[in-house]
Amino acid sequence: MSVTKWIPESLKAPIRGSSLFRAVYHPRHAARLARTTKRLDQCAAQLAHTLHLAGDVRLEGARCLELGAGWVLTHALVCHLLGAKRVVAVDVERAARFDALRAAVADAPPALVRDLLAPFSDHGRVRARLERLRSIERFDAAALAELGIVYRAPVDLARDALSEPFDLIYSLSVLEHVPVDDVGALLANLARQLTAGGTMLHVIHLEDHRDIARDPFAFLSARAQPFSRVEQTERGNRLRASSWLDAFAAVPGLHARVLWAWQRWDAALPATVEPSVRAHDETDLRTSHLGIAARREAPPS
Repeated sequence: MSVTKWIPESLKAPIRGSSLFRAVYHPRHAARLARTTKRLDQCAAQLAHTLHLAGDVRLEGARCLELGAGWVLTHALVCHLLGAKRVVAVDVERAARFDALRAAVADAPPALVRDLLAPFSDHGRVRARLERLRSIERFDAAALAELGIVYRAPVDLARDALSEPFDLIYSLSVLEHVPVDDVGALLANLARQLTAGGTMLHVIHLEDHRDIARDPFAFLSARAQPFSRVEQTERGNRLRASSWLDAFAAVPGLHARVLWAWQRWDAALPATVEPSVRAHDETDLRTSHLGIAARREAPPS
């Protein structure tokens, strides 16, 4: 068990915010992600799985927004491979390491990337775009701009909207980090930025990020008052699946549907659940992963 779990947040926060920590930790962390969960074939599989379940979303010629792009902008590269003409990747804090993309691309088996993405675009075009990616020796802002990819941070879309429309908005394990008080404003701003008929695809991870493997529901018992915005950002905001569906339903002109909802039955729920955590039943409490597609209704012709 990591000893950092027992270090008070009052001590950890200043360390994480220091320039020395960022200079040392961020490049190493980005490099590790680029060779594992942010490798091009891994991200291609994630987006392909979501597109398959969504059914009728195509990216050829689309304008895409990735919410919470993180340290390695691999999902933006996948959007490019699928034909997006413009991809804007945003973060509330600047974290992206462009140099890590070289490993994310080079370490991925090209045939696997092509096979994963070919059902959603022309195979020949995917091949040509992939070969172009593999030929890039140094990824930087200029190289990404040539691909139609732009990184913007810091950007808080719960408070400000971007001044351009998008056909697709995508996030992976991001919305659960948004403080509850900001969720409604964020979804409303995102919906306003969707083109008529545009789609949002969100993959939401509903477990306690402090100890996902051993105690994924621990935060459900934490008292409401001490459960601060910082804790919500780091551990998860505790919204259960039903609350997420209610939040999407509250946005005018947005039609949301569940792509998947998976539960954890191998871990114990806390003996007492904090009353502010709303859930329909035990299945709702135990839902650990949620995929949502939300389409902005086109005005009647």
